[in-house]
Amino acid sequence: MKRFLSLAAAGLFVFSAAKAGTITVANSDIELSGGVSAGYFYTTNPCNSGCADPNNDYFTVSSFAIGLTSKVDSTIGFSASFGSSPQSDLLGLETSKGFGPEFAYVSINPIEGLTLDAGLLTTNIGYELYHTWENPNYTFGMVWWGQPVTYPGARATYNVAEGIDIYAEYNQDGRDAFALGSLGSIAGIDYAISYYDYTAQKNLVDLVLSTNIAGIDVALNADYQWLDDSAKSPGKDDSAYGVALYILPKLTETISLPIRLEYVNEGTSEIYGVAGDDAWSVTVTPTWSPTSNAYLRVEIAYVATDEKGFYDGPTAADADDNRMFVGVEAGFRF
Repeated sequence: MKRFLSLAAAGLFVFSAAKAGTITVANSDIELSGGVSAGYFYTTNPCNSGCADPNNDYFTVSSFAIGLTSKVDSTIGFSASFGSSPQSDLLGLETSKGFGPEFAYVSINPIEGLTLDAGLLTTNIGYELYHTWENPNYTFGMVWWGQPVTYPGARATYNVAEGIDIYAEYNQDGRDAFALGSLGSIAGIDYAISYYDYTAQKNLVDLVLSTNIAGIDVALNADYQWLDDSAKSPGKDDSAYGVALYILPKLTETISLPIRLEYVNEGTSEIYGVAGDDAWSVTVTPTWSPTSNAYLRVEIAYVATDEKGFYDGPTAADADDNRMFVGVEAGFRF
């Protein structure tokens, strides 16, 4: 399972979106957006199992994508993104994705307040977004890893009150799955709450809260997950939880200091894929944004697990219970 979030309606984007351009194709207005980001990173203990020739440092194009959206006549339109976004995460459980469609779906508004989306959808689960330039940090977190990302399916969203939507969806994220939830804003707090059910596998409840406290943007993403009876293993735990806290102070108009703190506890369920029963991480990402659509950032991230699961060589003697990322990334959004 991979992870992504589409919470524009909940106002949870960390960076302000660059103003999209508009082109005219076949008498239809199409909004063009996207971006590119690249960087250099050094990683201690880069392997998740023994490796004879570990590669501790790497250059990477962390995201390159072109997005198109269109509202043909306010009744039917589409959203699509084409590119490559490897989404490097702290646990090193996913490192590459091919170049191609990232998501693409058609939207229909049959009546006022109702939107029907169908195609390759982006999930409403979680805080961190699909492209690295949309997030406060370069690396994706442990909580993010346990969440869905994109999948073929259909979703119905209904606006029940000003600033509050409810939704229901059916999808095929590797197997049949469905989700129910609500997202919006109440009393100055942006929220998203969802229940997600993978048939004959697992279930999760996800909560995202975002607000501003004393001039500092803060956000919380909490998950509770449990296995279906058919997926349980005798003698092993069948549930897990994870919490990620995002603190996003702006030091000046152009300099910010995003901080992410995480803790996951899975016991022996293996839901989050950490070594041992639990893990925690700290990520600090000083960022300079000379313009609203460009940034240069340094990242220092540290993750520690309950047992030794990170390797810097081929044998158990080379295993450790922690990993560190240090690097720099530049990005441009349009």
